[in-house]
Amino acid sequence: MAYLTKQERYEEILHLATMIAREEGLSAITARNIATKGQIAVGQVHHHFQSISQLKAMALETISKALLKQNDVMLKEMTLLDQLIQLLCPYEEGDIGNTMRRLWSESQFLAEQDAEIKKAYKQSIDDWYQQILQLVKEGVQQGCFHIQSASETTWMLIAVSCGFDSLSVVEDFRVNRQLIRRHIAQILQVDGKAT
Repeated sequence: MAYLTKQERYEEILHLATMIAREEGLSAITARNIATKGQIAVGQVHHHFQSISQLKAMALETISKALLKQNDVMLKEMTLLDQLIQLLCPYEEGDIGNTMRRLWSESQFLAEQDAEIKKAYKQSIDDWYQQILQLVKEGVQQGCFHIQSASETTWMLIAVSCGFDSLSVVEDFRVNRQLIRRHIAQILQVDGKAT
């Protein structure tokens, strides 16, 4: 075990937790699993974090913020509608479509029993909402989307996305990307500039 400052050890443990969450899910974040993967003592995990629950919540927040930031950079070359499709389509390739959806599904279940996870899940969804809202507002300002309320429309888009996500668990209920695109375009009352 290499000597690290308190802050470095804290960051190392959080980094290990985020790696585990991405690969195995939040439930796989245990003091023993982190200690094994990081070749550190179990006590180090407990020393730096008040609870495993706190560590899971911080891992979720860290992953969510990083993926949304990464997505923001990757999407800049797309049309506003395509950016929204990328953020909203539940089986879109990439980390939002795969990693975050899987973590959000698990978080939704864990949030019922764990206040720390519930708070992190809420923050993660709020961050996603803000990114979608920003795109919707840009579309309205550019005259691409014709809606009454950007906030209400954003929640409607999230609800549609989550509905398709829930249905996609059963292969027979999976709809194609084009159908999702049409629903999103219809909600946004898209004109030709956005497509």
